[in-house]
Amino acid sequence: MPKRTSSGEAKKAPFKQRFLAWWEGVELPQDGARRLRAAPGAGDEADLSAAALPPVKLEPWENARIRVRHAIWGEGFRGPGGAPFALDLVKPFAINTAMSMLDFGCGAGGPARAIAKEFDVWITGVETEREQVELGRLLSTKAGLERRAEITFYDPEGFASRSGKFDCILSIDTLFRFEARELILARLENCLKTRGQLTVCDYVRGDGVPADDPLVVSALGAETPALWTKTEYERRFTDLKFDLRVSEDLTEKIRLMILIALDEVTRVPEGRAVIRTFPDAFMAEVSDWERKLKAMEAGALKLFRFYGIKMGSTNLMSNWS
Repeated sequence: MPKRTSSGEAKKAPFKQRFLAWWEGVELPQDGARRLRAAPGAGDEADLSAAALPPVKLEPWENARIRVRHAIWGEGFRGPGGAPFALDLVKPFAINTAMSMLDFGCGAGGPARAIAKEFDVWITGVETEREQVELGRLLSTKAGLERRAEITFYDPEGFASRSGKFDCILSIDTLFRFEARELILARLENCLKTRGQLTVCDYVRGDGVPADDPLVVSALGAETPALWTKTEYERRFTDLKFDLRVSEDLTEKIRLMILIALDEVTRVPEGRAVIRTFPDAFMAEVSDWERKLKAMEAGALKLFRFYGIKMGSTNLMSNWS
């Protein structure tokens, strides 16, 4: 069962409150009351004035939410880890230039472009949100990768017909958004060549955590379908005749990535300028990840990596049509 804080334990202040206290240069004692103190690294770096941080001007294709996300996570990324994390996830693929690759749920294409640059490989990004597709196409063009890291909109009918097209498929922070994950995984299996490789990095609920756990609902939104457990993921990989080589809990690694990114953005002039120009958008993003951190720290929400090799076709049309 997930670890919950007992009533007898000292309650830690919410992450958002702790973050704001740090940002304002105050210290939170255990009872939550604030004590003034010198902020870490107090001095010129910690006390950059508004004059030293001119307001950030948005590009025509940007809005405050996009600029804040990119300041925290990196251009084209919507969550922690950035390019190093994406490249680490594809290490088992042993990518070479002869391979074809799919990034399913690519967002604005940050991982796809990082992989295309690193391995000089052609990669197709598929995304369900049209705003992200448009942004991803613009960023790929801006990087000179409009063909090598092509970003496309998810068309269920067209996608189901791509039988045996790809050597490798990566999906990060995406499948939990789908009600019919069985169907999506079957479509991904259908898209792979025999001996093709699939890595899914996705949210799951902790063992013994109910599907309607309030911490999970708060973390991911009431509209998010009930999460699978890691066991349900493992079973589906097996049903689809994957040789499941890895089922790894990345929760603590991701938790630290989140905290480090939120700290680092406050330590560089560019990040501080974005925060001061768009404080509401910044705190909305912090609040979103605060809820995820709370669920992770309670053991209710986990992030797992699943890596498998396709051993043969299931030959079941009902799996993906």
